[in-house]
Amino acid sequence: MSHPVILLTNRSRGAKALARALVAQGLDLRLIVVGREPAPEPSKRWVFRVLRSVLGNTLVNHVGTLFRDPTMKHVLRVESRLFEQADIVLDGGIAAMDLLPGWPAGPPLIEVDDMNTAATVDRLRSESPVALVVFGTGILRRAVLDIAPAINAHTSLLPHYRGTRSEFWQCRHNDRASVGITFHLVDEGVDTGDILFQRPTDTPWPTTPFHLRSLNTLEVVRHMPGVVRAFLEKRLTPFPQPKGGGSTYRNRDITFADRQALFGSLEE
Repeated sequence: MSHPVILLTNRSRGAKALARALVAQGLDLRLIVVGREPAPEPSKRWVFRVLRSVLGNTLVNHVGTLFRDPTMKHVLRVESRLFEQADIVLDGGIAAMDLLPGWPAGPPLIEVDDMNTAATVDRLRSESPVALVVFGTGILRRAVLDIAPAINAHTSLLPHYRGTRSEFWQCRHNDRASVGITFHLVDEGVDTGDILFQRPTDTPWPTTPFHLRSLNTLEVVRHMPGVVRAFLEKRLTPFPQPKGGGSTYRNRDITFADRQALFGSLEE
C-alpha cells in the first residue's frame, strides 16, 4: 500500500541527502517543498548600501571585519575554520551512506516564500499525503498541520533546548546528557509536540556546535526514513513530552560574550 509523503525543507545539503534517503528506503515521496531564504535586510547606513552596490556583499563584509576589535576578529576566524571542518564531516558522512549530491530524480520540487500561505496549503492538499516530513523550516501554522501528521527531527533530547541553535547551548552549558535527536509530531508550539522516538548522538566530548550539528544532521538522514515508516505502520505510539522543565532558545539569545566563551581560547 502506498503511503505518499511530502518533504517540507530548505536547500541545505542535509535536506538533499534526506530527500534521497527517503526515496532510497522506499517511501513514496510525492513532493519536495523548499522554503526560499529571505533576502538580507539592506543596511540602514547609506555608505554601506553604496559600497555593497559597487563592491558586492562579500568584499564589503570582509573589509568590515578589518574594523572590528581583535577579539571579535579572532572569534570570527575560529568560527569560520570550525564551520569548514564540520562541512567536511557532513560531506563525508553523506558519501558514506552512498547518497549522491543534489535532489533525487523523480519527486517534483517547488520553491515557496512561505509554507503557510493558502496557495501552498492547496498545493500540499492536492497530493493527499499521509504524512509531512519536516526538516529545517520555520513555524508551521494550523492550516498546514491539519493536512496530515507532520514529523520533525529536533537536535536535542526534548524537552531540553527547544527552539534554535540547540547545539550551541549544549556546548556552552557543557551538557552532553541532552545531546541527541528527538523525532516528534509537530504542533503549533516550538518543538512541543508528542515524541515518537529519541536517540542520543554519539560524539566526542567536548566538541563544537558546528561539528555536533553535522553529526546530528547525519543521524536525521539515517533514521528519519525508518521513523516515518514505523509511524505510518503504527509501530510507534506518540507520547507527550514531560511536563515542566526544558528550555527554549532563539538565535538572538546568543551574545558575543557566549561566542567568545566557547571559541575565544581556540586557535585560528
